[in-house]
Amino acid sequence: MKGFYKKWVLLMLMTTLLASLLTACSGNNGGNAAQPSSNGKGVNSSKDPVTLKVEVFDRGNAPAGAGPVTDNYWTQWIQKNFGDPNNIKMEFVPVPRNQEVDKLNVLMSTGDAPDIVFTYDKNTIYNYVKDGGLTELSSLIDQYGPNLKKFLGDEVLSYGVFNGEQYTIPAKRTLRYTQSTYIRKDWLDKLGLEAPKTTEEFYDVLKAFKEKDPGNTGGKVIPYAFSAFNGTALTTPLVMIRSFLKEMSDEDFHALTGGVDVMKPGFKEGVQYLNKWNQEGLVSPDFALDKDGKQFESNVANGLVGAFTALAAHPALMQAGNVFDAMKGNVPGAEYMAIDPFTNEAGQTPKRIYEPIGIQVMIPKTSKHAAEAIKYLDWMSQPEVLFTLTNGIEGMHHTIQDGFPVAITTDEAKKTFYNNADIALVINGKDFGSQEKNLEAVALSFPEYKELAKQSMINGSKDGYTPPHFERPIEADIKYNKVLQDKLQEILVMSVLAKNAEEFDKIYESGIQELLKLGGQAVIDERRAAYREMN
Repeated sequence: MKGFYKKWVLLMLMTTLLASLLTACSGNNGGNAAQPSSNGKGVNSSKDPVTLKVEVFDRGNAPAGAGPVTDNYWTQWIQKNFGDPNNIKMEFVPVPRNQEVDKLNVLMSTGDAPDIVFTYDKNTIYNYVKDGGLTELSSLIDQYGPNLKKFLGDEVLSYGVFNGEQYTIPAKRTLRYTQSTYIRKDWLDKLGLEAPKTTEEFYDVLKAFKEKDPGNTGGKVIPYAFSAFNGTALTTPLVMIRSFLKEMSDEDFHALTGGVDVMKPGFKEGVQYLNKWNQEGLVSPDFALDKDGKQFESNVANGLVGAFTALAAHPALMQAGNVFDAMKGNVPGAEYMAIDPFTNEAGQTPKRIYEPIGIQVMIPKTSKHAAEAIKYLDWMSQPEVLFTLTNGIEGMHHTIQDGFPVAITTDEAKKTFYNNADIALVINGKDFGSQEKNLEAVALSFPEYKELAKQSMINGSKDGYTPPHFERPIEADIKYNKVLQDKLQEILVMSVLAKNAEEFDKIYESGIQELLKLGGQAVIDERRAAYREMN
């Protein structure tokens, strides 16, 4: 075992041992020791094993020979290292990733939900809280979750508090970057241009790309590309649009979010600027039809795209055999660099970033094994366990490079490692102790584009802000969110495609009035009331 890993694990083992000794002195069993079971409130020590059911995403992407998501290398490893020592039989319940909310709703409504379930969807969580469908977890975490509590910390756990009680356990998100902007460095060099540092400079570069066609595309150049607003999450022009937002009160920020984003001061000006780009032929002509983003990827791979904004360090772009590799094969010398050009009136480059949480874990009220569920999550939160779940076994799944584990990408390694991210429920990403180390570790996943990936993540975090968090369900959001989101997408697309300023104003203003009638006003009113309650 290499030096870094040995020292890291030794340190973590010492820390965990000390925590276990202290816990034992206070009368609470640590480690893997079992507690007596009493109506689901203790960990099983009886002769008969308890069955603990855990949801797992089925993404339909298992490599040949890997086994199903319910019975594979990691489910067996968990059974051996957690289940067997605690007399617990682990059972993993598959839920299709692309139908996860619908499937979960069915399981919850019929009382057949596993002991541990999860979702990213806040409105789904709000519904379960409102309907009394979740177990309140505060005392269980205090009793059985010392490692869990220490790893997540108060800020992360606070996102699982609703109406003053702990109903979910949010996963800790180690890196919170989202969107970063990329531009063709070779085109800039050919035209003798500097990388743009402001929105206006960016616009000037787009015009130069359009007029001078440095890629010799024969008139097919797309200066700024993106796909459908309501399609893939890979590309979006919303970072540019939101850079036009003006200063607003904290209450307005909380009230005018989600389906009513278009009502924030300055948002209209951002959409109108994108409309200007469209009228001048500077953006993807058929973006609204590109629901899956495949046309966008093809345009980039064929060297037609000058710039775009997409998720930072995205595997679809940077991992071996994907878009950037295809572009290099099609257009020798083509190269993108990461920039951060969309400035607001204060000279910052604001962008929405992820909250400090990922998926939210819940224990349904119907579960008879809530204590065992917390014990499982607590076991998973131990540093050495979490390191193994997120990185695999050295020599089998990773090697150590520059002090960090780097994945082995052979078919054999992939066969036993493909679903580890879905198994490690308490974390989103990997944690090496600091943001700098976490960034470096992710960048190593893209050996051909390491520096580009790293810079894109730095840019994707700079001047970031998170959506507002409410401590109680917003009933109007639950009721109207879907119809408001659909209307929002319609307003954005039709406004960007408007032929002139008069048509733009008509589409945008009438769209807002419809949005308010469809439930937008109710959402705004309730969000304002909830904000005032919190403050």
